[in-house]
Amino acid sequence: MIGEDPLAVLRDRRSRAALASPAPPRGELQEILDAAWSVPDHGRLRPWRFIVIEEAARDLLGDAFAAAHAEREPTADPAELHRTRKKPLRAPLIVVVVATPRPHPKVPVWEQRATAACVAYSVVLAAHVRGLGAMWRTGWYGEAPKVRAHLGLVDGEEVTGWVYLGTPAGPEPPPRPPADPPVTWFS
Repeated sequence: MIGEDPLAVLRDRRSRAALASPAPPRGELQEILDAAWSVPDHGRLRPWRFIVIEEAARDLLGDAFAAAHAEREPTADPAELHRTRKKPLRAPLIVVVVATPRPHPKVPVWEQRATAACVAYSVVLAAHVRGLGAMWRTGWYGEAPKVRAHLGLVDGEEVTGWVYLGTPAGPEPPPRPPADPPVTWFS
């Protein structure tokens, strides 16, 4: 939550691997997603979209993950596939941030991908401000044809991240150790 020092929101944010129910209600989630679009967006292209996975849809996503895993590793044993199938159940809700870059004469694709990454981080920050836990996960599943088909992704769209959201569970993560950022100063 924002206190006297708004920069503490940035400094104190931690990924939360342990997430429990309840998920944010739809109205609160909509506010989080609305806040996430305030990122730099050259050309106002909005080169991203959200896919919200909740409730039973998490099981279906787990089935798609397991099918992709079996296709990628035909020798995977049932226990491995079972663990893969359960990955979407690590949180009560997942926001899939999808980059939707497109050709533009002034805005390169890399910049549009960067905007989508900023959107994903903004979802994480907005969740933190609301007292929710969040974990931004990545991985090869977003590139797997079976998962892409399940999500309805079209050519050119890319999963930027799987933002797992829920109520923080487990112990509070330790504070980040103090460190000086790598800065080169020109004067």
